[in-house]
Amino acid sequence: MDDLDYEMKTQLYNHYFTELEELLEAYHNEKTKISVGNRIGLSKDGSRLKSLVLGVRGSAFANKRKDKTLNPHLTKHTHTAIGHRIYELCYTIISMVYPAFEFNSIIINFNSTFTMHKDKKNLHDDSVIFSLGQHEGGGLELYNDNKELIDTKYIWKTPTKFAGKKIYHATEDFGFGDRWAVVAYQIKAPYHYDPYEKELISLKD
Repeated sequence: MDDLDYEMKTQLYNHYFTELEELLEAYHNEKTKISVGNRIGLSKDGSRLKSLVLGVRGSAFANKRKDKTLNPHLTKHTHTAIGHRIYELCYTIISMVYPAFEFNSIIINFNSTFTMHKDKKNLHDDSVIFSLGQHEGGGLELYNDNKELIDTKYIWKTPTKFAGKKIYHATEDFGFGDRWAVVAYQIKAPYHYDPYEKELISLKD
């Protein structure tokens, strides 16, 4: 973020972060049933995690889609107007800060605290994370292979690249208000999705 020019930072803080937070407050909040069931083991309190997944789906899920009118390679929420706009905004923010970073999936975790883990199923080593919402704490904790805390990254409206596949990481405890944590990464499905062109691009060639 320090390398960005003034005009780009102004766009990020006055437009993109603001719109994204407003959309998340409306779409992904304590009243919705948006969640995932495959990460309960990573929840600090053992509860089902409220996570919104956007972009490309894993290949294993492609043939399981009941609604055949939807693209089998994109998540259900990516097909909604507001979900798609959320993906566009995340895509723009991350591309502005890390233009060479490749990703095809985004997960947005609402008021969730994750225990120490590595993202072993990701295709690439690096992920990008940032948080939104009014809260205290909630940084990204990084640990060495002895599971000793080595750093806590400040990520509020600060996209941060880290080697999520290789390094242990967890959520710093946070208090009051709401927190959305946006994480972008590359899953192993052989597709990229450009939300502005609305084009699913094959990476198999």
